[in-house]
Amino acid sequence: MSAGAPTSGRVARAALLGATVAAGTVALGLVTGTGPLLGPMAAAHGVGTGAVSLALSATLCAALGLGVVTGPLARRLGARALVGTGALLVPTGLFAAAAADRFAPAAAALVAGVGVGAGCVVVPMAAATGAAFAHGRGTALVVATAGGGLGTVVTPPVLAALLPVLGLPGTLRAAGLVSAGVLVACVPACPGRPRPAGRRTPAAGRPSAGPGWRLLAAATVGLTAAMFVPFTHLPGYAAAHGTDPAGGAALVALAGAASLTGRLLAVPAQARWGAWAVHRAGAAVFCGAFALWATAAGPTGLTAFAVVFGLGHGAYLGVAAAVVLQLHGTDALALRIGSLHAATAVGGLVGPAAAGVAADLTGSPSAAVAVGAALGVAGCAVLAAVRPTAVTGRPAGSAGAAQPPRCRSIA
Repeated sequence: MSAGAPTSGRVARAALLGATVAAGTVALGLVTGTGPLLGPMAAAHGVGTGAVSLALSATLCAALGLGVVTGPLARRLGARALVGTGALLVPTGLFAAAAADRFAPAAAALVAGVGVGAGCVVVPMAAATGAAFAHGRGTALVVATAGGGLGTVVTPPVLAALLPVLGLPGTLRAAGLVSAGVLVACVPACPGRPRPAGRRTPAAGRPSAGPGWRLLAAATVGLTAAMFVPFTHLPGYAAAHGTDPAGGAALVALAGAASLTGRLLAVPAQARWGAWAVHRAGAAVFCGAFALWATAAGPTGLTAFAVVFGLGHGAYLGVAAAVVLQLHGTDALALRIGSLHAATAVGGLVGPAAAGVAADLTGSPSAAVAVGAALGVAGCAVLAAVRPTAVTGRPAGSAGAAQPPRCRSIA
């Protein structure tokens, strides 16, 4: 069984899809839902929040950026080997960060352990899911992204609840134990090493590098840079406006719950209008929500922002892999998904770190909101310039062209 061939058996496919959701909940939750750690880590190691934001952003960057490497590796070694490696690295990184008495080794442990480990999990499992479903592939890819939404629902309030009880080291160790249990349990559901193939697809390892693809990658950088700002800085902004830490974490969790809802709503939406249309609409919604954040001065406004932002965020991310499928089919699916994840990684590195530096320099959390809004506007402007014909290199309606707007026609 390989990451490039359909997984045999309905039970095996269902187990793989469930494992992808569970592993994504842990792996992505630990790289996107760590906002509650920002203040405690800064205080414990005597550094500014900008430095901690940079470390958390680098962790996210490693998790997403490695997809361009781990995706193709999964085609050769099997997703099981990569996920098994991630199941070892993620808890090791958390335990090492808990034991560190200085910031530099703690940050290195998070990046090399949690970041690299999550990178071994996310794209290989998404690509394996896409390969396993010969029918309903677009829908399966959308459902597989639910783990990201669940991670942002579960992780922030759990971390916020554990920190006062266990302290920072104890919280990191607890997260390490949970991540080890979940990820190890997911390994058997993953495809093993593929059988030797009789022939190779000539272009299997080369995603399009035309101007349309580069525009799509650039738009992804800007949009994801904006997208990760609230998950890191919303708790601090809420605290500056009189909300306690638990309330700030609850807002991030609410955004995650709305994101999960957005992903679920994206399933029928992409079947009707196509993944590309839903992708652009989701981007417009979550970027427009920054106007709500900028004017929010209390719990009601922040709650409205979290809901609207989360719905757009979920729709945008939920169909990202299906967009690749709609525009390119299954050819080099793992590498193409990994390439967009790499663009997402750059955004994840730039956005929260730039917002954190701006907040430190101005002494106001509102600066982080302004940075996020500016990045989102820039990303939307570039995305609006992308045309599906430019990405595929084939005019719509021509022989062999991807036929927008229905992703399911390819599955």
